[in-house]
Amino acid sequence: MPKRVSTKQLLIACQMSFDGKSNREIASELGFTETTVSNWRKLEIWQEFEAELIDAYKQQALNLESATPS
Repeated sequence: MPKRVSTKQLLIACQMSFDGKSNREIASELGFTETTVSNWRKLEIWQEFEAELIDAYKQQALNLESATPS
């Protein structure tokens, strides 16, 4: 019987991907197959998490830029 993934696990996997981990590394750490992780990337919720991570990264970069003296 296939293992079900939780929203929290998807968020963790997306964060790991954002941090540069491969599908193989993510799958190994979370106990799923590499194919499963690849399929997660196609999910709408993954896309939403990824967009939020990108927005947060951009905001952090902008904050660092404005805090740096000229």
